[in-house]
Amino acid sequence: MGKLGLVLSGGGSKGAYEIGVYAALRHLKKDISIVTGTSVGAINGVFVVQKDLKGALKFWDHVNFKTIFDEEEFPPIEDEKLSKIYIQYAKGFINEGGLDIYKMKNIFDDYFKASRFYNSNIDYGLVTYNFSKNKPVIKTKKDLTKENIKDYVLASASCYPAFKPYLIDGEMHIDGGYYDNLPINLAIDLGATEIIAVDLRAIGFKKSIKDKTVDIIYISPRNKIGSFLVFDKVQARRAIKLGFNDTMKTFNKLEGNKFTFRRYNLVKNYNKYIDRYELKLNDIFKHTDSKLLNKVFHSEIFKDILNNKILYNNFNNLVEVAGKMFNFDESTIYHIRSYNKGLLTALSNTPAVELEEITANLKNKKLENIIDRRKIVKYFYNQIEKGDISFKYVLPFSNEFLVALYIYTIKTPRSIY
Repeated sequence: MGKLGLVLSGGGSKGAYEIGVYAALRHLKKDISIVTGTSVGAINGVFVVQKDLKGALKFWDHVNFKTIFDEEEFPPIEDEKLSKIYIQYAKGFINEGGLDIYKMKNIFDDYFKASRFYNSNIDYGLVTYNFSKNKPVIKTKKDLTKENIKDYVLASASCYPAFKPYLIDGEMHIDGGYYDNLPINLAIDLGATEIIAVDLRAIGFKKSIKDKTVDIIYISPRNKIGSFLVFDKVQARRAIKLGFNDTMKTFNKLEGNKFTFRRYNLVKNYNKYIDRYELKLNDIFKHTDSKLLNKVFHSEIFKDILNNKILYNNFNNLVEVAGKMFNFDESTIYHIRSYNKGLLTALSNTPAVELEEITANLKNKKLENIIDRRKIVKYFYNQIEKGDISFKYVLPFSNEFLVALYIYTIKTPRSIY
């Protein structure tokens, strides 16, 4: 009988995503036999072996900069505040050779359940790196004792130079990502015949797969999940949701790419609106000046449309672009009906940009000055309603135009067509 291995990569605070993946695999009733991890993946792997999803969620909800490093707490993360955090890491490295994660020992003790770990039918392995001897250290469940397990887990997660090397028997150990940040080969060595590998795409080395016959499913974040150095519960909660959603989409239980929809929602939406969308677009083309239309024919984004080939994936991408423009939450699981309704509401609350502003910025070649893309969508939507579209402005704002047409299509009664 085959054995399913779960491989968890390193990635600092992005590791919350892996717990979302684990939650989805439990929901899908995947029988995990082996888990291997590097760095934060080694920490998360302990929760998987213990089959302790509740504990993992609690851990990520409480872990933050202050609880880990006993340093200044930072306010809720915004992009402009990241520099303060990076400065703190830099100060820790310059003054003391990195920040100290020994406070994590007490946190580990709070969540490590020895009886659940050692009595579990799930095998375990981790990777760290002996900096003193310049060689990798690989430990499996049979090598780890109640006395040394937290040392090796935390050593694996010591992301040097941001964190100090972790001392074990007087020897410096650092993050396992310096050897193998995605320990697939370790899972194979432990007997995995099929693997689900969660790759956070963080900095670190990866080894070539030793056995190409092993079936590997890769799951990686489709959305940005923040800096790997920022430990913040708001960011962690979002990453957990995204990990769950991406896994469910990987196994075709949910739909979408960066946004997530209920199963079969997107195909129903496509079938319902594609003919109306193409019909209205072709009607607009018929009333377009031939010189401008010739420019449209040379525009990559319109080639398939002009040949009546708006493919399923392209249409769905447009649906997601609309959500992105109107700042919809990418971690939510949407029903397409409420999603479309949200677009209509958002558009109605958006003021249109004036034509003069578009013209002025086009003349000055300062398109970046028009920051709010929603206003441009509203402008095109109004023009579509009036039947007065100028392709002079469509070409530089093609996505905004196509989104406006999508919203027009989902709002307009079928009888008009």
